[in-house]
Amino acid sequence: MKNKLIISSFVLAMLFSANSYAQFNPHSNGVSMITAGVGFSSWGIPIFARYEAPVADNITVGGGLSFQTKSDTYGSSKWKTTLFSINARGSYHFNELLEVTDEWDFYAGVNLGYVVANGKWTDNGGNGNVITPDSNARIASTSATTAYGFGSGGIGVGIHLGARYFIKDNLGINLEVGGGSQLSGGTIGVTFLL
Repeated sequence: MKNKLIISSFVLAMLFSANSYAQFNPHSNGVSMITAGVGFSSWGIPIFARYEAPVADNITVGGGLSFQTKSDTYGSSKWKTTLFSINARGSYHFNELLEVTDEWDFYAGVNLGYVVANGKWTDNGGNGNVITPDSNARIASTSATTAYGFGSGGIGVGIHLGARYFIKDNLGINLEVGGGSQLSGGTIGVTFLL
């Protein structure tokens, strides 16, 4: 339901936006972009920032950072996971091919990133038998609290498909969906031209 509300708000903002349109062509003007916003995920709500710059006709490259955390409680125990990622990305912009107006930017691309995941399980006086972590992952133990943690990382490859609508010369709304990365569920954000 929450995702439907966000997407509906995005569509309404595009339909009823101001009549000041950007004259932006990401594949030929040499204009860089910064986009920041939130993502959709079953592992908490990621926040992200990314940078893109044109390198050839219809092609931009850049990078991004994202962070998310999620906590769950199971009786007297608590599980907290934190994810951080850094990635490089490349996109092809279809504006010229689709012959769309300048206020729109449609694109698709690939990304390659590294994700670091950290987790912590804390049992506050429960039976302690809910999970059995590796003994090397044990963080602390007292008579009332037992905590276990883990840390891991890995490389991921993903794809993305997105659209931007510029409501002013240097300000746009961005919606992107993708797969294979920390932001797989998609993102919504604001784009600023530099």
